[in-house]
Amino acid sequence: MEKLYRPNVAILITDGAGRVLICERIDGVFSAQVQTVQGGVDHGETAREAAVREVREEVGLKPEQFTIIAEQAEKFRYEWPEDYKARFPPGIVDEFVGQEQMFFLAQVEPDVEFNLETHHPEFSRVWWGSPQDLVDQCWEVKRPGIAKALRDFGLLK
Repeated sequence: MEKLYRPNVAILITDGAGRVLICERIDGVFSAQVQTVQGGVDHGETAREAAVREVREEVGLKPEQFTIIAEQAEKFRYEWPEDYKARFPPGIVDEFVGQEQMFFLAQVEPDVEFNLETHHPEFSRVWWGSPQDLVDQCWEVKRPGIAKALRDFGLLK
């Protein structure tokens, strides 16, 4: 039986001065986990449309407040570890073995204001950090994909 991976987008947000947005989750399953804006691609939606939607849903930016300046052609696949699947609500982990992420790079003005009080808040806080900070602090399962995307986008050596 072929393994199925959930289609997913990950959006690295930069201020154009080398910093990237680092997001800390609030929910119990992934408490204090650092990541990028990211989420599943809905049925009938393109990856770019999903990226724009996720930025709006997770950090409250309207499409006119950011510009997608690059996308990574190569997708990053990872499988969910068993202990992770045990903590996740039923549904997604029953259908998929992991996620296949497509990375986008979005740029905002350095003084843009993020709104974390969204319909379904996911982050307790966000801050600007170095690309290496993001790699060092993110979940180790996602680390290779995030590091490669940052290198491909010229933000990490």
